[in-house]
Amino acid sequence: LYYVAVHFCSAEMEQYLFSADEVQKFGARCLDGSPSGFYYEKGSNTSNWVFYLEGGGFCDDESSCQERSRGHLGSSKGWLPTRQGSGLLSTDKSDNTAFFTWNHIYIPYCSGDLHSGSRRVPSQWNMFFAGHLTIVATLEKLKAAGGLTSALNILLSGESAGGIGAFEHVDYFAERFRQARVRASPQGGYFFPGNPSTYAEFMKNETAPPRGPELYDLYNSTVNRACSDANPANGYRCGPANVGYLMQYLQTPVYVAENQFDYEQIFDEMQCPKEQTKEVEEYVLYYGSVMRASIEKRVVASVLGDGLYFPSCLQHTENLNKPFNSKLINNTSYGDSLADWFFGKNHLPHILFQNSTVPTC
Repeated sequence: LYYVAVHFCSAEMEQYLFSADEVQKFGARCLDGSPSGFYYEKGSNTSNWVFYLEGGGFCDDESSCQERSRGHLGSSKGWLPTRQGSGLLSTDKSDNTAFFTWNHIYIPYCSGDLHSGSRRVPSQWNMFFAGHLTIVATLEKLKAAGGLTSALNILLSGESAGGIGAFEHVDYFAERFRQARVRASPQGGYFFPGNPSTYAEFMKNETAPPRGPELYDLYNSTVNRACSDANPANGYRCGPANVGYLMQYLQTPVYVAENQFDYEQIFDEMQCPKEQTKEVEEYVLYYGSVMRASIEKRVVASVLGDGLYFPSCLQHTENLNKPFNSKLINNTSYGDSLADWFFGKNHLPHILFQNSTVPTC
């Protein structure tokens, strides 16, 4: 605690690795068993906080998890002592107009479990899936260090796998910090819009089977409580592969930043060939239609007053992670709309929906 209190202000974000006692208490580990942690930078606006979850895919078999455990996405052994904040963690006003003076917390992704795992003992491959436990430990550490218990505003974000984690944890944050205005803005984390067919299934006109039970069991995922209470026999439906389903159970407003034609989902997860053929073009358009339908149902029509930045781009997150320098929709940037939405000002549009059925960027 003394370390955090003394070194909480710096030009760069400083690393904090959990101690052996904290690892034992909370189970906060990376895949390889090394301690997980976070990076922090204290802002001048000390009552306000941005939490950002790192992205970086996932692993679901022994080979991919073992390989992952040898790098920074599976081990803290090579983490640098400091890192430069960017996007919603930038201290440059021109890059982060509304949030540059806030406290910034960056949670590295070293669990391979889409930030959902709650395994205190290793899996059958001797891997720890403890993404959720790392988030719990981070909040407990910051509460003990002072400041977070009196927070007035908390924005939870993250890209890709980190965006999935933001969807899964926004209600958890809101429950933990009832005194604060808590909101989330996941970036490229809308995995998946309903239950879309893979490219192979699409070509055979087949319906996709349910996704996620294997990951849910492997990671021992901690998921949204309201969703799991409504699905006691099928908790995987609330898990990290089913954000389009989870959305209906969220009780905290979110501002979704997502591309209509998510490149990662289409070409990597759905295994669409990276070729210029009529079949590929048809599949890309199909996927965009599924994404639009899900977003319209779960976000645009939300009774919570959710926000949306939804460009018709064939990209993943590279156009989403610098909100105040984003492509304009209705003459408004993602960042400006997000800030206006967060504070309830209603001076700008909060639904930025680029109306196109084909990729335009």
